[in-house]
Parts: sequence; structure tokens; C-alpha cells
Amino acid sequence: MRQPIIQLSNRRDSGEHAGLLLQRYLAKAATGENGDPDEKRALLEAAMAASRASSCVSMYERAYTRWRDSLPAGTESVILRTEQRLIVGLGSENVLETGLTLHHTYGMPVIPGSALKGLAAHYCDQVWGRTDPRFKKPSNEENEAYRKYLKGEGPKPPENFHRLLFGTTDDSGCVVFHDAWFVPGSDPQPLRLDVMTPHHKDYNRDPGDDKFAAPTDFDSPNPVAFLSVQGEFHVAVSWNGPPSDQSAAWTALALELLRQALEQWGVGGKTSSGYGRLVKADGSGPGPHSSAATAAARPTAAPLKRDDRVRITRTEQTTKRGAPIFVTEDGQKGIFTGEQPPDIAVGESTEAWIANVGSLLTFTLKEPRQRGTPRRRRG
Repeated sequence: MRQPIIQLSNRRDSGEHAGLLLQRYLAKAATGENGDPDEKRALLEAAMAASRASSCVSMYERAYTRWRDSLPAGTESVILRTEQRLIVGLGSENVLETGLTLHHTYGMPVIPGSALKGLAAHYCDQVWGRTDPRFKKPSNEENEAYRKYLKGEGPKPPENFHRLLFGTTDDSGCVVFHDAWFVPGSDPQPLRLDVMTPHHKDYNRDPGDDKFAAPTDFDSPNPVAFLSVQGEFHVAVSWNGPPSDQSAAWTALALELLRQALEQWGVGGKTSSGYGRLVKADGSGPGPHSSAATAAARPTAAPLKRDDRVRITRTEQTTKRGAPIFVTEDGQKGIFTGEQPPDIAVGESTEAWIANVGSLLTFTLKEPRQRGTPRRRRG
């Protein structure tokens, strides 16, 4: 079959399914010591061209509309855009060194619901669970007590919202996290050519490997080309079960939890380098299936002002100068200037005061002087 594939590869620039091209149309070795980097680049560029092919996009638009219209009643959804780039499935099995998750039928980017659920569950435990123990992931002993309660063999355990939302190994939880589909037309070039450049290949080996060596300035960089994604995604969650008085509120809560996780932590690979973060698209309100009444009923935080005491959480993001960025409980970002920021790990929280209000808040660990109190004179 290799020879027919090589012959067909001459026509792969006219292909219209990026996933099929990446999986089946590599004409010769592109990686390894004898790999041809030009062959890899040609394949990646063919996949990029396929993602913007007019006939492919037109077919995908119809499929996206059918999917959106088939979401269950009461679904909460929102349109989010990539803040920089997105790469899901980077380490998946692939004929190239890097992979990418694409829709099997249409070859367009997609974020699996399983990845979104896992991200939201971890964020719920690590961030929301710090301020409210009910959002902490239950232990095996707590889950066992819950199973006994369902069987009528024990008392009712304390409420646990994490188990309610995400379930356990015995049940799937009360909320369904749907695959996030790429919004047609949100970006004229969904797939983008990207590159990572490991500088110390031998140092990244297993320490037991004979070729393992400490990094030096004489190591040769090794550029690795890969595809990333840019554009907007339709993120949706729905209630898993018969409607109830609380189902709309829980579904809205799950969507807000997922939105915060995507904005602050990101999804997919290379999140520590800024990849994978999704923010609310400009001008987007609640999704077409959202409950207007539920959206209107969500509490809105009062605007922050100078000298307010707030609880802040450290994010993985930094400024261009390397200053860590912190976020308040209502999602407003800020930094420390003129003083050392608190020495806490990413995801941990502490209390601070608002020193200044602007497009980016300024925090301080120094309790503000009460207004009207005279300053002490020096000397």
C-alpha cells in the first residue's frame, strides 16, 4: 500500500479532511535520525489547508448546527475563544512526533467532554474546595459511607457537591459535559503551524539512560513543528436526569465552574506555557440553550474598590516581566507592585487588600490605614 499512498500524496494539498491526512498520508519517514523535516512540514501544511477548504467547512457548518440544535432542553452553554493557542491530544499516538484531537468525521478541532469534565473536577477540588469543603473530592471512605446510605445501611453522610456534580466510579454524576465543538467561521485558519524547541535533549532523557547528560551551552536545539488551534468553541453542559427545581441552578453552576477552569488553568497540553486557556468571546451572552431566567438570577459581585479586603488565588499566568498574576473570587485579575507577592503555589489562596483599581488590579499585603487617621511624623 505504500506506493499508492506515495502517489496520492502528490494530490494531498487538495485534501479536505485534516485528520485523514495526518493519519494516512505520510509518504515517507518524517521523524527520527533519517526523517525528512520537509515531508513533515508539507503534511502539516496540507492539514492546515484542509481545515479551511470551502466544501469541508460548509459540511461542518451543517453538522455543527445539527449538534447545537440537538442539545437537551435546559442545556447551559457559552461561546469561548482561545486566548492564545490550544493543543489537545499533543501526546496521542500519531505517525508524527505530536498529535492533535480532531473530530473523527469532519476533521475539525474538538475538545472531548471527558477532558472538560476531568479539568472541572480537579479545579473544583483544588480551588473551590479551599473555600468550601463541600466542593472537595470525597475520600474512598466517604464514598463508601454514601453507598451504604443509598442501600439503607447507614446514616446520611454530609453533603458533598463534588460527588453530586461529577459522580464516583459507581455513577456518572448529575451533569453531562458535552464535547466542545469548534464554532464555524470563528477563525479563517483553525489549524496553525507552531513549534517547540527543546534545547537539552539528552538532559530530558531518563536518568538511567546511557545518553543522559547535564545541560550545557553547547547542546544543539531541536525544533519540533506541530499544529495548534485558534478560534472559538461552543462549551455546553446539561442536566443528567429528570428536571427538578434545582436542576437549572446546578447546571448553571457547573458551567461557571468549567468556564473558570478553562480561563485560569486551561485545557490540553503546554498549559504552563500559556496554551489552552479559553475566555469569553466578545459580546457573547448565555448560549442559545441557556435559561434566561437562570442567567438573570445569578448573583453579580459588587465592584471592587480601593482598600477592599479580598481573597486571591495564584494562577499560572505571569506578566511579560514575569510577575505572577492573581485572581479574585469573582474572576478579576491583578498583581503586586512595589512589594514581594505572597509565597504561595499555583492554585493556593490568601487574603490581600486592593491598593489600586484599573484594567489590572493592584494588590497589597499591607493593611490600609484607616481614613481620617493622621500619619505619624518621621524623626
